[in-house]
Amino acid sequence: MMEEASLRMWLFAPGNWQYLLINAAIGIGIAADAVIATIGRFKRFKTVRDALTWAAAIGFTHTVFPMIGLIGLWYAASSFPSLKAVIYGAGFVAMVWFINDVVRDIAGLDEEEGENETDEKDFFYQFLAKHSRFWAAVWAVSIDALVTGPGKTAATAQWSQAQVLGSFPLVGFVVFGLVMLSAWPAIVLHQYWQEQKFDDPKGLARFTTLGSWVELSIFLYFAYLAISEMILALGVQPIISEFLIAGIFAIATTAVLLITLGDRVWVTQLQEAKDLLQT
Repeated sequence: MMEEASLRMWLFAPGNWQYLLINAAIGIGIAADAVIATIGRFKRFKTVRDALTWAAAIGFTHTVFPMIGLIGLWYAASSFPSLKAVIYGAGFVAMVWFINDVVRDIAGLDEEEGENETDEKDFFYQFLAKHSRFWAAVWAVSIDALVTGPGKTAATAQWSQAQVLGSFPLVGFVVFGLVMLSAWPAIVLHQYWQEQKFDDPKGLARFTTLGSWVELSIFLYFAYLAISEMILALGVQPIISEFLIAGIFAIATTAVLLITLGDRVWVTQLQEAKDLLQT
């Protein structure tokens, strides 16, 4: 009873709900592209073990890669307060680069410039491909996760050391849970595909489109949060909470992108779904 009471007191303490929600958002944002990649790879899962092995590998990289940058830059920001604005500004630049990459990918903008396979041409991909196609594919899917950690450093601005360290298992739990869960629909899709029962590209396109917009909106939130924290570090006090400011701007930007690129994203995702089912 005392343990339950203590847990309730902790949950309802000021700031703790916000801490849990931020970690959940980080986990969902990191896991979104991994879940899409797992579902999109369904034709390669000949056994349940294949699907779970892939999901476990992707879940691991999408947990460890972002946390390396997040914890490292949090330590730098807390140890060198004078550099906070620079660190948060760098996080914003990293997120803008990543968001641009996501938008171009989901809207098919890179295809117009012949940049389809840039992710598969880096040194580590080529090195891994010589030894294992599986780990080369894991690397190709996970490389962008290295960028998301620095971009989320702003979320840790008000955290204690214990909260930062506690964030690792919390985010890891969300990422692993979502990616491992995505293995099951991938297995079902594979079975339906083998039995020639799955011929609905629109259903698959709806999933990838929704997942892409969720991922993008979360990354936009952390990009604006990085800017807000940078302004705070420069000594400018906002009228309202920096978390609220980031949320408002993230929603507004997502709405603008939906209006301007929504149709194009849908057409691109639908075509990719059709190509996937035909090959």
